[in-house]
Amino acid sequence: MEIYLDELTKNYGKIRALDSINLKIEGHGCTGLLGPNGAGKTTMLKLITNIIRPSKGKVDLNNVDVSIYPERALSSVGALIEQPEFYSYLTAYEILKFTAKIKGLKKDEFESEIKRLGKLTEIDGFMDRQTGGYSRGMKQRLALSVAMLGNPEIIILDEPTFGLDPKGMVDIRNIIKTLARDHLVLLSTHLIYEARELCDRTIIINKGRIEYDSAMAPERELLKVTAENTINIMSDKIKDYSRDGNAFIIEKNKNVTNSEVINDLMKQGLKIDYVEKYDNLEDIYVSVINGRVTDSISS
Repeated sequence: MEIYLDELTKNYGKIRALDSINLKIEGHGCTGLLGPNGAGKTTMLKLITNIIRPSKGKVDLNNVDVSIYPERALSSVGALIEQPEFYSYLTAYEILKFTAKIKGLKKDEFESEIKRLGKLTEIDGFMDRQTGGYSRGMKQRLALSVAMLGNPEIIILDEPTFGLDPKGMVDIRNIIKTLARDHLVLLSTHLIYEARELCDRTIIINKGRIEYDSAMAPERELLKVTAENTINIMSDKIKDYSRDGNAFIIEKNKNVTNSEVINDLMKQGLKIDYVEKYDNLEDIYVSVINGRVTDSISS
């Protein structure tokens, strides 16, 4: 399972929507493209799935060039790109059956596959209803079923929880977590908490460029220590720290345990209320989008 992008570029007239992207994603797990609207996320996914052609560069899926051999390259791919729309007079069953035939599934195969997906996405009770009466959430579930039909190795999802109610978002995320156990899932989102919850690897894209890749970032374990008082910390167990109101964001030195840090701080007179693991993805995102690069603990 592999997606490989080589100098991938897309121009729309004088506008460069995607700028010389080099990226390799392999193995199972979930990789997230995180960025604001207009960052280039959907453009990248459309290029990967051969919906549009690059101005420069190429996409290989499992070592097959998608522009030269699209049928072979995409045979192992399922995708949900942008917001799903279906012929309103067709039922979910008819749409899944039609898709299954396109993918070459035999009747006994697609019947069992439709049952599996209907149960997984919870649309099994709506299979015989025309999709014109479906809510946005039901259409999203059906589109996810279409993407998963035939159990493809690579699943590409463009903002799969967009417009859903809270329960629908939770349900779709749980499905994605299940898929990521033995599939390569690539999804786009503009929600930081969604990337944090779902993704093993997070790539921040802005203005058509990759600005951050968690796989390339130095591994750091950060703690957030909330205290009643503030002191000037001096400790050989701490590599760096910053203050956030009445809290300290602390980067530990290598091979130092949390308890060693906490005991050291308490000996220095810090009255600790609460300790938690600190995720600085939001800080990184804001710095990237604002065009700000900093070496501080919060970057």
